Amino acid sequence: MTRRLVLVALLLGLAPFTTRARAAATTVDPAELTKRPELIGREVSVDDRVALFLFHQGRDFDEITLKRTPVLFRLPPRLRYRQSPGVPAVRLTGILKREGDQWVCDVTTIELFPKDLVRLNRGVSILPPGEFEKRAAWAAWADRRAREFQDDALLQRAREIELEAIRFEAESRTTDPAKLWLKLAERARAHGLPEPEPSALAHRSFRARLESAKEPEALARLLADLTAFFADSAAPVTTEATELATWEGPYAKDPADAYRTAPVTVRKALDHRLWADATQRLLERTAELAPQESLTLAERATRQLPDRPKVAERLYEQGLKTKTGQLATLRLSEVKSLAKLYSEQLHQADRARDLLRGWLDEQRNHQMSPTDAEGRLGLATLYENLIEDQATAIELLQSAWKIDPQSKEVADAFRRRGFRKVNDEWVESTKSNSSTGVTATAKLETVPAPQNRKLTNLTPTQVRSLLGGKPNRVIFSGTQSQLMEQWIYFGTKQDQYINFLRTPGSDAPRVVAYYSLPRAANSSHP
Repeated sequence: MTRRLVLVALLLGLAPFTTRARAAATTVDPAELTKRPELIGREVSVDDRVALFLFHQGRDFDEITLKRTPVLFRLPPRLRYRQSPGVPAVRLTGILKREGDQWVCDVTTIELFPKDLVRLNRGVSILPPGEFEKRAAWAAWADRRAREFQDDALLQRAREIELEAIRFEAESRTTDPAKLWLKLAERARAHGLPEPEPSALAHRSFRARLESAKEPEALARLLADLTAFFADSAAPVTTEATELATWEGPYAKDPADAYRTAPVTVRKALDHRLWADATQRLLERTAELAPQESLTLAERATRQLPDRPKVAERLYEQGLKTKTGQLATLRLSEVKSLAKLYSEQLHQADRARDLLRGWLDEQRNHQMSPTDAEGRLGLATLYENLIEDQATAIELLQSAWKIDPQSKEVADAFRRRGFRKVNDEWVESTKSNSSTGVTATAKLETVPAPQNRKLTNLTPTQVRSLLGGKPNRVIFSGTQSQLMEQWIYFGTKQDQYINFLRTPGSDAPRVVAYYSLPRAANSSHP
């Protein structure tokens, strides 16, 4: 009669029937029973699907075999069945023994269960709303059983229940919710829960951390965690601006819910936006605390955030402002590099020129000794070479000549620029000196560019190609670690002068000036 009540209760979906419970039993995975000899003689508890209920004449159904262990489970007379229970699963508790080559277990209690899926749903159905720990335990149990028995339906249900448990736990009270959300996101992904849930929880975590992070160290840790979770988030994603804009409001209000709802293309864009926001915040915050690093940070922004060029521009602006605050402390190489940044990165050629002029003027007005003729000679070349200011260059040469009227280098510099000496003064070829009756017939003029092309900044090889051959004469002069090379091409009426400047570190000399003089102004050659 008792056995019939057990079967009726099972069929009606009531709770599993237990004839006796013992807390001292050791719960063991069925496959481990024969691998643990230390359990022999001890009470063990095993939960598994039934392979067979074995019937023996005169003893009824007195033995059970399970699907995942060779152990034979023997039922005492009080637990035997006259008819097979026909249930798919049991939990057996008993004393494990080994008799010769045979492993046996003398059963002390038995619990009969319906199919795993029915058992799972029944167990979860009685849990109160919001209870996540027992849901997670049921999901873990079902996941193991589903994998062991290749039960796809059970596995699907296990994932659904674990998803419920994770969502309930995400709403639980904790001192560090962002940390919990990321932990749950990582667990969801590790357990194979389908997207978008793992990523939705991660977005909720990272957005919360981004809002609260103030220091570069915290932002760097956030970015490292974010990159580890979203491996492809650094790559820009092409998405219609209007499509992404429709999700900005919902995402700002609830990142996780909006992410779950958004289409896949938008999710990818949101992944990149999250990474880009964190990267931008890290770069800008670091620049605030360490302005001297702004140019290095700007280079990083150029590489890492090509779809946000304004970030790099602002960092370049800040870095250049910081670097150029004290012009007098900068070296020439530094000034040229900064001017190049203005020109190439910010596309502000005027500011590049202003920076160079400011530095040159600083050298001229405050950094040069009143008796430094050689320094003025070198600075004149820089005015011409860097900002094409010939007028200031001539002023510096005139000043250098007054300081040292015997300087061969200064005299050569004047000659290369089309000047001639009259009564110990250097004048342009168009000037005359009435006191001596000498009239300069030479006239300085720019050489028409061959084939309408300018010669400025060309190399010697390029000049030879344009002018059709080697020069008739080459003159070298050096000063201030710079080498000036002048080429002269003789003509029937005019001679052409082309000045090359080689600076330290340059690959080849470059044209810095070119002009022509009538033959009458230069009669020293045929």
